[in-house]
Amino acid sequence: MQIITRNVIIIVLLLANCVAKAQYINPDSGIVVSDHYGDELNANWSPDGAMLLFNLIVDEENQLCIYDFERDTVVIISVNRVNFRNPVWHPDGDKIVFDSSHEGHDFLYVINVNSGAITNLLNRDIRCREASFSNSSRQVYFTGFDEIGNSWEIYSYDFIYDNLNKITDSKFGTTDPVISHNGKHIIASKTDPFNGSVSLELLNWYGEKEGGVRSFEGENVAWDKAGLKFYFVKKESDSLRELYSIWKDGTHIEKLTESNFDIATPAISPDGNRAAVSIRNDLGWDIIVVSLDDY
Repeated sequence: MQIITRNVIIIVLLLANCVAKAQYINPDSGIVVSDHYGDELNANWSPDGAMLLFNLIVDEENQLCIYDFERDTVVIISVNRVNFRNPVWHPDGDKIVFDSSHEGHDFLYVINVNSGAITNLLNRDIRCREASFSNSSRQVYFTGFDEIGNSWEIYSYDFIYDNLNKITDSKFGTTDPVISHNGKHIIASKTDPFNGSVSLELLNWYGEKEGGVRSFEGENVAWDKAGLKFYFVKKESDSLRELYSIWKDGTHIEKLTESNFDIATPAISPDGNRAAVSIRNDLGWDIIVVSLDDY
């Protein structure tokens, strides 16, 4: 294992009443997140909030890294050239689920944090990627390929009953499910094949559309701990993306950042007090941690 010491930039969001704005994110005003070459994206908090999982992308190869807040260190746990994409913590806390196409097609895998052993997540023959868990390890939601419909759709799998279900059936496909921590709601993404725009939809855990939030432009969803609202990024002027939040009933939409830097892949800590986001500067993507205490 390779261990790298680094610090985390702490930036406090300044929020007031119904209009939420943040101070500008300026990497020069803080400590560089990492001196390791590459882009840091796809942050994901451990169930206890003590560690932060993320992708370190170097020359289009995705490595798995874990930042330990107490020790202020980064451990690179991926030693094989597997291309570890879209990593998420397993709810049990000692495993990480990711997808990779190293065997010729997309599939979901599990790596044991302590031993480094890699096994298949599912015992089904299905192309799959982009796993999402609630607080329970009983079920996983993911993007799977429907061979009959020739499209990517949202599936659920129950580990106790070995039950696989396709829960969406859309014309151009539905991808990247993000299940709320209480397991009741899913935000999924749809890409318009004609203009490339990405929209978000609110579904229940059966895959049915829910009231409140309608389809709207955005990407990179992260739920709050109570499942009452979620965070996302939206493209603004000059093709830069800013951070927003919205309640699941479609009200209280708030813009949380106003910066000169592109923002991506937010992740909310289990206690709801912090957010990890990636920002793009002249050197690439870096992860910062912001405080949400005043929100």
